[in-house]
Amino acid sequence: MTAEERLSLLDKVIYGSGEWTSAIAGTTRSLFLNYFLVSVVGLVPNMVGLILLLGRIWDAVNDPLVGVISDRLSTRWGRRRPMMLMAALPLGLLFALLWFRPPAASTAWLFVYFVIVSLALDTAYTVFAVPHTALVAEITQDYDHRISIVAWRNAFYLLGALITAGMFKRFAEDFTIAWGWADNILQGYMVTGWLFGLSLMIAPVLIFWRLREPAHVRVPKQVNPLRAFQAVFRNQPFRALSASYFLAFTGLEIVVVSFIWYLQFVLQAPSGMDDTLAGLLLLGAFVTMPLTNLLITRFGKRKSYLLVGAAWIVSIPLAAMFPTGGFRAFVPYCLWLGFIYGAGITVPGAMLPDVMEHDELQTGERREGTFTAYLTFFRKLGSALAVLIVNFILARSGLIEGTAGTGIVQPQSVVVALRFIIGILPTLMVAGSLWVIRYYPITKTYHEEIKAKLKQSPNVTTTSRAESSISLDP
Repeated sequence: MTAEERLSLLDKVIYGSGEWTSAIAGTTRSLFLNYFLVSVVGLVPNMVGLILLLGRIWDAVNDPLVGVISDRLSTRWGRRRPMMLMAALPLGLLFALLWFRPPAASTAWLFVYFVIVSLALDTAYTVFAVPHTALVAEITQDYDHRISIVAWRNAFYLLGALITAGMFKRFAEDFTIAWGWADNILQGYMVTGWLFGLSLMIAPVLIFWRLREPAHVRVPKQVNPLRAFQAVFRNQPFRALSASYFLAFTGLEIVVVSFIWYLQFVLQAPSGMDDTLAGLLLLGAFVTMPLTNLLITRFGKRKSYLLVGAAWIVSIPLAAMFPTGGFRAFVPYCLWLGFIYGAGITVPGAMLPDVMEHDELQTGERREGTFTAYLTFFRKLGSALAVLIVNFILARSGLIEGTAGTGIVQPQSVVVALRFIIGILPTLMVAGSLWVIRYYPITKTYHEEIKAKLKQSPNVTTTSRAESSISLDP
């Protein structure tokens, strides 16, 4: 590996810090938003599922469009970083508005409000997240060094998710009221939304200031999203990776979305212990990240994917077997589940950049933003589908809405439904993911062959940023 392909420790830290933004936006919406809208705001579960589904329909347009623009953008600062900087302020403001309940609003107006804010926040998040994820394929082409960079990125994600899981709900419902910052839970969530929202704006500024992009890139020849879609899905390794990732991530999200309710209604964790246990799960993922890095380096990316998936299939059904009220016995299980979760989100992220070199060899173009956009879309679609599935099942089981802080006990049918949701459904999804990933062909040896062919290929032309068709230079 050349010196140009190796990032300094500071560069890795600053690049990885971008996942703090993704962690806050992602963890709160996966772990707490569904709970907030149903149990605090008082919307019915099916209405909340529809809010998120509308967001994913918009993402089908928004994500690929941002990816294509990111690939074709030309400025004196590069293709990716200006978009990330542009997203910073909207991210902070819109995140805060997501945790605000308009006063004296009818259910219909609440629905409209949260649809608008959710769509706008999704758009701002995409403008940041797609270029940020795509950047890793440009700042190094070394197979092993990418593992290290992705590990740093996911370490920040897990650190942010850990702090969010352990503090967001407790801060909103306890600390803000105890410290006199809020008079009730609704105000507590509003204050907490502003505090966490402001933190989202830091990483985009740091990344824009510190990192540098390649001076010359192989840009796509067209900006048509439909043609970009066709080109991306002609890539067989990407088809296998994206389909497998969608199945696995949906399974993971089903666990995350139902986790707080499972802790409260099945394990009967006392107040404050529910988010502590969620934090323990993410702590397990964070502290075992070096082990995950070692696993991928030792066995390769595809084999590591299979090993982690197999461990998930063996482990997750155990969650449905814990006795009612058995939250104490759940503690060591959370740590082990955290390791599997951390490895499960790290391995696909390390595989994606290798797909892009395969595409470059076939087409002579670099489409990091487009590939990243579609994988981001599948992740968000999986997240919305998880909410839709969980809310549909819980609504049919008789879940009572608006019970936060009331002490109302849910019916036994809800307990049975949660055991099914957290133990059986994710297992089936991950099993399907492992079946699909068998068709992913890129190994370390094959990737080295791709890089060698790219250096020799007469069909691949290096194009300066200045020749791109979209320019924002003053």
